[in-house]
Amino acid sequence: MKTNKFPSVAQFFVLGFLLLGGCLDINTTTEIKDDGTIVRTITFTGDSAEVYAGKFPVELDSLWTKTTVNAGDKKVTLTATRTFLNADELNKAVAGRFGATLQYRVSLEKSFQWFFTVYRYEETNLPFAQFTAIPIKDYLSQEEIDWFKTKVLAGDLKEGKKSVEDSLIVERISPRAEEWTTRNRFEPFYLTFLSGVAAINDPSLTTSAVESLKDSLYRHSARAVEKGNFDTLRTIFRHLLKNPAAERAWRASAPAFEEIKRKLEFEQSIGTHNYVTSVVMPGLITGSNARTIEDNKATWKDFLGTVSYFEYTMWVESRRVNWWAVIVAGGVVISLVIGLVFSVLRRRSR
Repeated sequence: MKTNKFPSVAQFFVLGFLLLGGCLDINTTTEIKDDGTIVRTITFTGDSAEVYAGKFPVELDSLWTKTTVNAGDKKVTLTATRTFLNADELNKAVAGRFGATLQYRVSLEKSFQWFFTVYRYEETNLPFAQFTAIPIKDYLSQEEIDWFKTKVLAGDLKEGKKSVEDSLIVERISPRAEEWTTRNRFEPFYLTFLSGVAAINDPSLTTSAVESLKDSLYRHSARAVEKGNFDTLRTIFRHLLKNPAAERAWRASAPAFEEIKRKLEFEQSIGTHNYVTSVVMPGLITGSNARTIEDNKATWKDFLGTVSYFEYTMWVESRRVNWWAVIVAGGVVISLVIGLVFSVLRRRSR
């Protein structure tokens, strides 16, 4: 089993905290056929209990064909395959649900250029971070954001691959990136508690009183949020406010607090898996942003750090020779040559 490990700044962008158990190797292969149909195959390999539990980050309904085989060392592999008539049909299947599964958006363009047919496939991974109310641009410049996305996708932020310059940049922006992530996770707890205060309508604990202490509540809660110890926030709020009504306000919003924790646990579960995405194209690949290309197959890895908070589009183009067009063109040329020869011979025979 492998846990996703990024250097400090990347951790803040990805999830900030990752579970150490329940790891699956998830490989997705999308094969584009000449006629525009699409075959998508997803394999899940891991501990048998984890696989059979079926808690996957993608939706697999009854239209998928599923098989399970023993992968050795107490592991099993579940393979799910489905054929789609076109990209629109695939889009409906991979749209997913925010806060419950990963979400994708795909497109396929096919253009006829006489001797060639050109294909372009794009698959966009949509962000899955649950709480982003506080804009990242309040903490990092656009240049710093672009640097991070580029370095993650290039794999340069992995341990042992950072340059001295990269290390200095990481050191400079890590504190701000950390605070941005922590504040975004604190914010829903704070706002939900504020709703609870309004709900109980106790004169001894008003919303304005709580709002005046927001910064203090954050400072005392930050470490617990960073460590994912969300259950301790209840005690921290009660202790800091020194008012029995704080407990009642927390209880008044109990279902909402549970939903916040569920969403954060979803983020955690996404980060425990290893993802590889491949696309097999018709003909010869002529362009792609994939780091690995073998024959007509493009493969992407290590893009989870960008996907958590930003869209990331994988694209690949290919070109297939239309041999029938070549044959037709050749036949036309040969016919013209033969006609020209007969015409010349006819004139000479007169």
